[in-house]
Amino acid sequence: MNEREQEVVAQKMIPLPFLSEEVPALYLADGRPYIPVFAVCHALGIRADMHIRRWRHLALWVTARKLPLLTEKHGKRLVWCLLISEVPFLYGLFDWKLVSPERRLQLHRATEEQVKLANLAYQTMQQRYAAIRRALFTFLTTCADIDALLQRYAAAMLPALDDQSALALAALLDRGRSLFQEATAHARKMVHEQGALPVVDAIKIDAQNNVIDSFSMPLLPIVSQEDSERFFVLMGQLTAWMAESVPRAPGGEDSNVRPPS
Repeated sequence: MNEREQEVVAQKMIPLPFLSEEVPALYLADGRPYIPVFAVCHALGIRADMHIRRWRHLALWVTARKLPLLTEKHGKRLVWCLLISEVPFLYGLFDWKLVSPERRLQLHRATEEQVKLANLAYQTMQQRYAAIRRALFTFLTTCADIDALLQRYAAAMLPALDDQSALALAALLDRGRSLFQEATAHARKMVHEQGALPVVDAIKIDAQNNVIDSFSMPLLPIVSQEDSERFFVLMGQLTAWMAESVPRAPGGEDSNVRPPS
């Protein structure tokens, strides 16, 4: 947990997710609103000190931050805050007997909506995971023999070229080989990390709750955003290299000699 003070660029009142009560929201430079947890407790009508003390031991608190809240009576004070997207999880982390029947109904509806959103987010994660995994394996299988292909291409072309053209082609092929090696190493790293994710067995049921399919899937299909961006940057560089490596005839038209595909 990071308890050091972070710069708050804005503070304003906004409604709690799925509820009508307004609470302060603190905005950092990334633009995302953080909600003081004590304000959530006050809006719900439960004791903040007791519940925050218990919640701090939960996994949810890993992303909690202590941020400076500007108050009318006491000026700035450091308070525990959570991202607004995480606030609805607090609704199910206390005894609903502590609140009125009307509030319980509101919390029940809010929890149902949160479950729907969580399921949608999980489905999106699965789809992204599957798409990235397909891209990685397609690249690795397609380019498995690229080094040998480039060597054969060089052996066939270099003897037919003059010294200057041969040097230029050799440099071009070396750069392509280096790009392929870097992209391959990065793709294998990503596949290895995906293989380390915990896998669970899952089932699919029909409207009558009959099991119609069973399959395995990652419990947390997480793909590093940084790794994904790096992989597609490398794919872009390889695409540019392939376009550059297509020889041109003096008249501007493609010649009959092309690099291996």
